[in-house]
Amino acid sequence: MTDAAALLERAAVIVAELGPTDRPDAESVVVQVGPTRASLRVLTLADGLDVLAVTQMVAMDLPNTPTLRDDVETFGAQLSFGSLRRSDPTGVTTDVLQYYTFPAGRLDDLPLLTVLHIVLAAGVDAAERLVAT
Repeated sequence: MTDAAALLERAAVIVAELGPTDRPDAESVVVQVGPTRASLRVLTLADGLDVLAVTQMVAMDLPNTPTLRDDVETFGAQLSFGSLRRSDPTGVTTDVLQYYTFPAGRLDDLPLLTVLHIVLAAGVDAAERLVAT
């Protein structure tokens, strides 16, 4: 098993602590956290440098208004990790996604769980705030 595959397997076990998981293919793990779903993938950038890429669907098919743009910018600026973006800044509707990529290959299980929890919980908070506005 490659280092990247081993990291993905570890991430799959660890993220199951946060919500139900699915393995749609051999290269990703999907986790449901609150009203959101997130995909985790491992990318090898260089020998010995594996990063975990998290893409979280925060909200789907929202009216793409100036208020939404402002809310996404405001909520994104408050994130400790990652970035919050609209999938289609010019369309009539848009999805809102959170992205975060970090070197995870040498993190022990508890620090890895902590980082994933912080990131995914922030996405849940953003989802709840976007629905409330």
